[in-house]
Amino acid sequence: MTLTAIAVEHAGQFMFPTELTKSREDFAEGRISADELKKVEDKCISELVERQREAGLSAITDGEMRRHSWDLDFLCGLEGVECRCVTSGNLWQDTELCASVPEITGDIRFNPEHPIFGQFLFLKDLLKKGETARVTLPAPAHLLVWLMLNGNVSDTASVAGRLAEAYRLTINRLYELGCRSVILRDTSWNTFCDHDKLKRLLQGGLDPVALMPMLTSVNDESLAGMPADMEIILSIKANCTERFGHASRMHPLIVEAIFNHSNVSAFMAESDTACNLLGDGNVSFPAGKGLILGVVDVKQPQLESEQSIITKVDNLLAKITPAWLRISPVDGFMVNDDAYDTSSFTTEDQWRKITLLQNVAANN
Repeated sequence: MTLTAIAVEHAGQFMFPTELTKSREDFAEGRISADELKKVEDKCISELVERQREAGLSAITDGEMRRHSWDLDFLCGLEGVECRCVTSGNLWQDTELCASVPEITGDIRFNPEHPIFGQFLFLKDLLKKGETARVTLPAPAHLLVWLMLNGNVSDTASVAGRLAEAYRLTINRLYELGCRSVILRDTSWNTFCDHDKLKRLLQGGLDPVALMPMLTSVNDESLAGMPADMEIILSIKANCTERFGHASRMHPLIVEAIFNHSNVSAFMAESDTACNLLGDGNVSFPAGKGLILGVVDVKQPQLESEQSIITKVDNLLAKITPAWLRISPVDGFMVNDDAYDTSSFTTEDQWRKITLLQNVAANN
């Protein structure tokens, strides 16, 4: 490695302990009350904070343990959006459909009573001096694309503007409450590497090429005027690593749109995605921006070798020199909540992965 003082990061999501999973099931079946579920959530979050502290992590989250959907929970908390609960039926085979579906009922606006504020204050009260309370949010661009693909947008530019304003006011309020680090998780770029989603955009009369700068803009506008000590990390979420190579015509446009973000402090991406974006080294990484590089898997419990992690970092640093570099898992530690998830990853495996990263950072 050619950079010093490489720190360890994480994406904010942690696996639910068995106690919480069971309590959520009990609540869904009416066996316990909302207050009883909250007590279990409070307990599990308190224990998670202590585990993060023991693991040497300075930016601490609540693990998203109160969320049912990592992205749509936030959207449903904004004004102008109602959550319609579909509680019966089957999507495919024997998987029971039990989902919260956002419905746009008016102009999307900032909600001063958004649940995320109370959730943040609970987390903040658990921290000690020198620790940073971090919030993870779906990126505005991610939600804008979700709305487009699900037929909820008639005037894209207008919705984008209102969404950006709602985010800007929300993040500013979090700052006032003491938040100094936000991760915006953005999967919108996958859309341009997915033939089905591209077809749906075109059928809706949307030009994918014209849409890319709009996604950059909605993210940047939501962060306009942020205080200098508010760290904003844009996480380019996984799932598109291999597809970038198949979208050769789109690739340079995707790269340009991602790296044109001016109001973020850093980018977060798994190592393969980062190297794919950078190509053969002829892409300029934005000056002054940091990079959080995902180097360990979050689905397979087997530990990577330290040398394989060092190699990933060195390969990246041969192409660019970010303002600073941190290493992390490739994504959040979250097993999919469905009948087809066969991952053998356990709650203890996530801490073994963090320990591995700490060892690499300490020894290199």
